Amino acid sequence: MAFYYTVAFRRRDARAPGSSSCNYTRSCFLRLLLPMFLLVFTGRSLPGQADAGTAVTASITGPAVVMNSEVPVEMYELMLASRAKFLEGCDLIQNDDMDAARASFDTAVDMLLSSGWVISQTPHLDAFFKDLTLNIRDAESDYLFSLYDDDDWEAEGDYESVPGVEDFIDLDLNVVLDDPAIRIALSAALRQGEFDIPIDVNGPVATSLEYFLNRGRSYFEEALVRSGFYRPLIEQIFREEELPLDLINLALVESAFKPQAVSRARARGLWQFMQGTGARYGLKVTSDIDERSDPEKSTRAAAIYLKELYEMFGDWNLVLAAYNWGEGNVRRLIERTGVTDFWELASMPRRMPAETRKHVPLILASAILSHNPEKYGFPAELEPPMRFNTVAVSKPVDLGSVAKTLNASVEELRKLNPAIKGSRTPARYPDFALKVPVDSDPELYALIEKLPEAPAIAVDGKHKVEKGDTLYDLARRYGVRLADLQEANNLTAKSILRIGMMLDIPVRASSGGTAKSAKSK
Repeated sequence: MAFYYTVAFRRRDARAPGSSSCNYTRSCFLRLLLPMFLLVFTGRSLPGQADAGTAVTASITGPAVVMNSEVPVEMYELMLASRAKFLEGCDLIQNDDMDAARASFDTAVDMLLSSGWVISQTPHLDAFFKDLTLNIRDAESDYLFSLYDDDDWEAEGDYESVPGVEDFIDLDLNVVLDDPAIRIALSAALRQGEFDIPIDVNGPVATSLEYFLNRGRSYFEEALVRSGFYRPLIEQIFREEELPLDLINLALVESAFKPQAVSRARARGLWQFMQGTGARYGLKVTSDIDERSDPEKSTRAAAIYLKELYEMFGDWNLVLAAYNWGEGNVRRLIERTGVTDFWELASMPRRMPAETRKHVPLILASAILSHNPEKYGFPAELEPPMRFNTVAVSKPVDLGSVAKTLNASVEELRKLNPAIKGSRTPARYPDFALKVPVDSDPELYALIEKLPEAPAIAVDGKHKVEKGDTLYDLARRYGVRLADLQEANNLTAKSILRIGMMLDIPVRASSGGTAKSAKSK
């Protein structure tokens, strides 16, 4: 799982050296707003604060909110609101309510992504966004790391796992294998020298190999066959990014090459990105699309992330461990122990979660089997590779209409475009690259642009805005996504709700109706 959380807050209020508390008090809020009011209305600043033309940065923990003459008031207010949600999540972390904390963190990110501003083209907002995602990563991963502190140890099952490794929970790496066939297979594979990442011959790798050959055989075989659809695309991107091709086996263990795989921690896609990490690498998540499930874009993002991890650790075993557990956790474990060898770190009692200890040898074992699958009784014939053409689509169009236009099936379009959530291409996505079957007639592509715009999100009822209502609270009340509510009413995070205005409440996507009917409001 690709983590985007790292260090700031510990259980029982234990803090990292030099950090301050995350409690978002009224006094902190006033300290933050007072300089802004002085700057906006008087042009003066508090003693010790910067003048109007100089950045004023909040001193409390969290992403820096910068105010100067170049920052519109609306953008400043957006950053304050996003930061408030982040700090709300920090308080929830301290109360051990991780699910609610993640919801607050997601909202903090969503507010920026749905604001209407192009973040990458807005320097101040871009800097805040990057700072926010790093702070979120720091906050949650330190919470997870605290679960493994020597003085606050909990059962190994208390960490969160992902598809694949969840299926390997009964794998016991402490079993000493006496099977000479496994040892011979390992030695023979390594003598061929065909791997581009180091493959160690040791007990955990041998045990993982035995697991895939027996109890985990069906999982490995299905994932291996499915990999044929994505392998050429992934290998091409890895070559372009100068990455070892054997790293493709990370996706085999992470997701079994299922682009819509979702973990208990809500990581998604072939490479199991959390939403914040995906956003950091340009993967869009809206009510219409989740590019963490886009094989091409998510692979490019994973390649960049893996390269960054290798620059940080210089060792592929540590890179794989950091991809699963978080780079902050691995870095701090190295700092605490002075040990830089993964196998030595993994052998230390209660230092590393069991999931991560299994994660690395499973990937190495899958690399051994993937190089010569038929030698171990696995199918040599994989799924045919993904082949497609792309058509630029400037508006949301119905996939069924596209399929009919191209004499194709909706199932084909969905398999080629697993990032699309619903039945239409995404709205507000100019020149969206829709993948279509490679054998479709190019002369028909122009007809796709002539298709009528697909209707907006279906509406279930209406809500009359009352005092204190916010889009976020209404989305939670009616069980709909914030982005859906915004789209249904043509609103953004900057929009102001006025008492008495009527809002359309969209149908809840997961069940075909809202959790709480809006018709009577």
